[in-house]
Order: sequence, then C-alpha cells, then structure tokens
Amino acid sequence: MLTVQMLGNEKVAVKEFPDPEPEGSLVVVKIMASAICGSELGVYRRPNPMEHNSGHEASGIVWKTDRPKHLREGDRVVLFAQSHCGRCEHCRAGYWILCQNPSPRRYPGNHSQYVLLDEELCLPLPDEISFEVGALLGDGIGTPYHAIKRLGINALDTVLICGQGPIGLSATMICRFLNAQVIAVDINDYRLEIAKSIGADYTFNPQRDDVLEAVREITGGLGVDKAIDCTGKAEGEVLALNAVKRRGRMAFIGENTGVTINPSAQLIHKDLDVIGSWYFNASEYEEMIRIVRRGVPIERLITHRFPITEAQKAFETFASGKAAKVLIKPWG
Repeated sequence: MLTVQMLGNEKVAVKEFPDPEPEGSLVVVKIMASAICGSELGVYRRPNPMEHNSGHEASGIVWKTDRPKHLREGDRVVLFAQSHCGRCEHCRAGYWILCQNPSPRRYPGNHSQYVLLDEELCLPLPDEISFEVGALLGDGIGTPYHAIKRLGINALDTVLICGQGPIGLSATMICRFLNAQVIAVDINDYRLEIAKSIGADYTFNPQRDDVLEAVREITGGLGVDKAIDCTGKAEGEVLALNAVKRRGRMAFIGENTGVTINPSAQLIHKDLDVIGSWYFNASEYEEMIRIVRRGVPIERLITHRFPITEAQKAFETFASGKAAKVLIKPWG
C-alpha cells in the first residue's frame, strides 16, 4: 500500500508499505479520504522525520476483519482520532478524549491507503453522507462543535471567532446554522472571503481594522456575548478576552503554550466564564450527523483535493494559507 511519510523540513514522501492485517478487534480500513489538519504543520516544518504520518482525520470502508464485535466488512466509517482505554474514570463517563491511559492503536497514520486500528475507533458513516464530508466530521467539525455546544451559543448571541483557518471556518458555519451573529477575524484575506461566503455577518483583518472598536459599534458598546479563539496565538487570545462583554463566555481552541493576560481586568472584573475545549466526545457524533442532514454545507470547506501521489503538493498548498480544508485521496 501507499502511505505518506513526514520527512521534516517541509518535505514529505510517498512510500510503499506492506498492507496491514487484522487481528482480534483490530480492523483494516480502506481510507477513501483524509484531511490535513493545522496541527500537522508543526510536524511538517520541524527538522525531525516521522516513521509514518500524523494524519488523524479520515473516513473509509472496513476492508478486513478478524474477530470484530460490532463491525462488518463493507461498513462505512469515520475514524475517531483519540485512542482510549475504556476503563479509567473519564472513559467510563464517556469522555474518551480525556482518557488517562490512551494507547496508540493505529498504523500507520490516516494519510494512507489502508489503516489498522481498533474497531471502537470506527464511527458509523451513513450512506447518504459522502466520504469527503465524513473525513471532516472528526477534528474539522467536531472540535468547534464541542466548544460551541459547551458555550451554549444560540440565535440571540453575537459571537467573535478569532482565526478563520479550517477550525475557525467550521465554527463560523456552525454558529450561522444556529442563527448567531458572527464576527470573523483573521489576517488572511483569502480565508476572510471564505468566511463571508459561508455566512459571517462581519469580517475584519486586525492588521488594518480596529476590531475592538468595530465590536463596540456592532454591539452598542457592550461587547460580544461569546468568543472563540482558534488562532492559538497570543494576539487572537487577548483580542477574544477583550472583546467579550461582562458576564460573557469565551473558549480557547487554538493550541498555545503561553500568553500574558490581565486576570483582574479581563476575567475577574468582567465575571467572565472561560473554558478550554479539545476535540469532541463520541457521544456528540450523532448530533453532528443531524447537523449535516439538516443541510449545513460542510463540503464548502473543502478547497483542494490531491491524490496521495501528490502529497507534497497537498501539504505545500495547505501550508501556504491559500486553502481551507485540503483532502488527500488515497485512490486518486
């Protein structure tokens, strides 16, 4: 089979590997579509190579099984990215994403023609939903949906979304589905145009726009009801905290290792609720299926498709910022 190998220094290769074989609850899935995630750019740019790849958003067909409990060969599935033990406190409560003892049970990474993984990580994909949309139902849609649900965003809210990469664009699309008023912010005009096309009420580039002044004008001086930072950058995180009104709510989605904030002015004296939000719970998957069935045009987030043999070009396109979701098609 063909699989992508991350070589480091912005280089990838397509290698031939032996086809995996099923064993016990481990099943072989034929990947029909995999999506590049922004979190993979760190692996793409670092100097160290990986043995395989960091792909974790994909959909496909159960191809081979050994002794499965639930799946059958031919089942259409979405691959859940987070492995879990099923025994710890968080797993028993249904929070697989917070598993205390996760064990890697996936080979060799989703940018491949076949992947070996535990059947519990295979979520059913209805026949009427395409494999391309299925590939986005994991991290691409699940991560913002989980945060939006926890924030309780509704039609009465004005929401600021900092960052309009794939996660931010997904958040914009879902918030508009919920009839919230959306203010989309990014320094990338290409992605702001996409945000506008999928329903953002306002778009601003902080390199030329005074976003806080614009927020005050839009909200009558109050600030936004909810804010989501998808940038993982200090500038976006601070902007989101400053833009939220008193007694508002804010979620951090973008990964970051440090930011300087003013707890008194930005949190305490505003009586602010702030959450961190990561990936999604498997229990929320059926809710996302219902969103797709009600007409949310998830496929509009896909701007580029490449065969696996052009994986280098796929990563270059994604890294350029002139793309939203980029898909790798293992079978051309």
